[in-house]
Amino acid sequence: MKEPVVIGLFCGTKKPNAPDDYLKDFTDELKQLQEGFLFRGKRFFIELDSVICDTPARAFVKNTKAHNAYHGCDKCCQPGVYINNRMTYPINDLVLRTDSSFSDRTDETHHHEGAHGFSGLDVGMVSRFPLDYMHLACLGVTRRLLNVWLRGPLKFRLSSTLVDRISENLIQMRAYIPAEFARKPRSLRELDRWKATELRQFLLYTGSVALAPYLNSDLYNNFMLFYTGMCILVSPQLCSLYSNYANTLLTTFVSHFGELYGKDALVYNVHALVHLSADARLYGCLDSISAFPYENYLHKLKRFVRKPEFPLAQIIRRLSEVEKISTTELPRKDLRMQHYVGPVPDGLQAVAQYRELKTEQWSMRVSTGDNVFSIDGEICLVYNIIKSVEGIHVVFKVFTQLESFFDYPMSSDFLRIFVVLQPTGPFKVAKLSQVSHKCMLLPYKDKFVVMPLLHICRSSA
Repeated sequence: MKEPVVIGLFCGTKKPNAPDDYLKDFTDELKQLQEGFLFRGKRFFIELDSVICDTPARAFVKNTKAHNAYHGCDKCCQPGVYINNRMTYPINDLVLRTDSSFSDRTDETHHHEGAHGFSGLDVGMVSRFPLDYMHLACLGVTRRLLNVWLRGPLKFRLSSTLVDRISENLIQMRAYIPAEFARKPRSLRELDRWKATELRQFLLYTGSVALAPYLNSDLYNNFMLFYTGMCILVSPQLCSLYSNYANTLLTTFVSHFGELYGKDALVYNVHALVHLSADARLYGCLDSISAFPYENYLHKLKRFVRKPEFPLAQIIRRLSEVEKISTTELPRKDLRMQHYVGPVPDGLQAVAQYRELKTEQWSMRVSTGDNVFSIDGEICLVYNIIKSVEGIHVVFKVFTQLESFFDYPMSSDFLRIFVVLQPTGPFKVAKLSQVSHKCMLLPYKDKFVVMPLLHICRSSA
């Protein structure tokens, strides 16, 4: 996803009181654009694709009840049940809300009085407001699970010894984390300071490996339902083929979650997982509709403010300066860190050897963490990057001994996740075009677990 573009900024001493006041300038301009405009002799029309918000902001913009209200779910008509001072949603198969039922206010108890932020526009107030998995699954469910295991009821709480061992596993993985990740794993003792990207990293990559030797089988299997369902929906390739299967996995996770941790644990974030696959079918993989790039960009904007006076003016000036600088940037070199120590297979006319190659999708290096790739369908360890008279080539060895890492809720082969040993055999050569995607190699007991990188995730959110 490209970097967001600022079209409006709001600044005030408190949050706005009404959504129509907050969005009026934006919606007035959007209405004109939806009616069409001329540009270079052609008529163009703007259509709003999606509105990305966290749950409280989504309720504010839509002028609906909050997630902790009896009719707070913005995807289905399930009434909440109040248990132990929590609003819960214990049923997963009630009638879904639609754009027409929203506009007709069929469920009057879901709405506040007054207009919502997009009144008068042709915007689907259900379909165009997808759930954001950054807040829902990462900051929501993943953090909730970790807090239960660290500080919850005694029957779920891990001993201090197990917490330290899992933390040691995570810290041991730091050297194996690819360059695409802005943050390295930290101890569970620092959970309160974990950022959203660290929770995503734990959910989609490190958690399944770090927890496997230590977590109770029932709790681990429940986590694996969550993990596998999210892996499918985050992967651009798997999402388009298996979104229905992911929905089954997440629905099963929510049901088991209530059985394991109690019905009072089925709060909005947990319940809303059953609606994620519907958004993925409509928009594609979850990273195409997540708040990660916007939260990351917001972090960048906040750094532009150096003093309390006139914050908006400061941001606008810095943005204009950055735009001028970025237009004069020199093109980035792809090949870096030239060396002369090989290996160079016979028959390859090498012009130069390099330790690092950067593309728009990933970084390749001949060092730990950035040297595992899928090449022509095989998982390989890269030993050298060579520029020859015919183009760029990579020298590698193939992981030949592949074993399944887990078999519940499906075999890990389905997700192309394996337990491997160090590769053996002869060096092989492939053109750069034969490299399909990057993988992550994590230490596991006396072996390694290899898994595909599901997305490019450089972010500080």
